Amino acid sequence: MKRTFLAIPINPGTEYPALVQRLQSNLQHDWINWCRTDQIHLTLKFVGDTPDDDIPEIVEQVQKVAARHKPFSMDFDHTGIFGSRYDPRVLWLGMNNTPKELLELEDDVLDAFDNLGYMRDSQHFVPHITICRIKKLDDKDYFHRIYNTIEQKTYLHVNVDKIIYYQSFLRPTGAYYKVLNEFSL
Repeated sequence: MKRTFLAIPINPGTEYPALVQRLQSNLQHDWINWCRTDQIHLTLKFVGDTPDDDIPEIVEQVQKVAARHKPFSMDFDHTGIFGSRYDPRVLWLGMNNTPKELLELEDDVLDAFDNLGYMRDSQHFVPHITICRIKKLDDKDYFHRIYNTIEQKTYLHVNVDKIIYYQSFLRPTGAYYKVLNEFSL
């Protein structure tokens, strides 16, 4: 059994790590788990616990999906929060203008996994990169003051030409990802 997911790998560049470093220095007193900037990705499908016997069929179906799509680009230029203003849970970086190519790829991926018995969840797809997961804030007003200072600009320009099927390992120091397969668009 492996814990798996399908994602678009993202090179962090220089603007994104600088944003994260600034946020970390301003929010260091809170209970926040920061995502490693060298492992950022946009998740297309979180599979979770996957029997080893299912992996060859998943690889075959994802290969077919990838072959139907062409490379495209994305600009990550908008921050957001999952949860509520009173109970923020995740700080993320997303897009003001989601490319239709990404939405078409996501839909095709979810259809393929539905056909394999890994049904899509009911939540609407919000393409994003998780900056951090918030466990507890000592001062929510201060957090929101820092959040409101984030300049809304392009932190990442991504040329998408492949998707990757990963295995995820959860460790006390954070998640570690191993590439199981890579698929060119």
